[in-house]
Amino acid sequence: MAFVLKNPPEFTVEINQWTRETDADGAEMAKDIEKLLNNDFYLKTELERMDHVALAVLPASGWTGSSAPYIQTVSVEGAKEDRDARLVSVLADGASLEVQKAYMKAFSLISSGTGVLGEGVATFKVYKKPTTDITVGLLGVM
Repeated sequence: MAFVLKNPPEFTVEINQWTRETDADGAEMAKDIEKLLNNDFYLKTELERMDHVALAVLPASGWTGSSAPYIQTVSVEGAKEDRDARLVSVLADGASLEVQKAYMKAFSLISSGTGVLGEGVATFKVYKKPTTDITVGLLGVM
């Protein structure tokens, strides 16, 4: 008998308890072992997702609206409507002071707004438009 890893992985909390007094039935016990294997696969997948940073490129010219909130929807590989992500800085190590200042100004405007994931996209709303292009990271998207 081969165990089946479900795709997408599924997590369950319903596992039979097998003891010495339980009638041994290999086929029934295998179902529980398969559930445990799928739980491990699910948890491993979730941990990998939580460590993954997807990039969102927000050009200064991409904001729409004539008044606040200004909106921009961009493609984000792996984004799912039912997921939450954390906004993180992806400012390059060793960036010049000028680049750091421009990045942090734009990043603060984005982080003070809102962001929502959709299928393959992220939609950001801000109350003041960034004047520079910026790439931000979304932690937990995959």
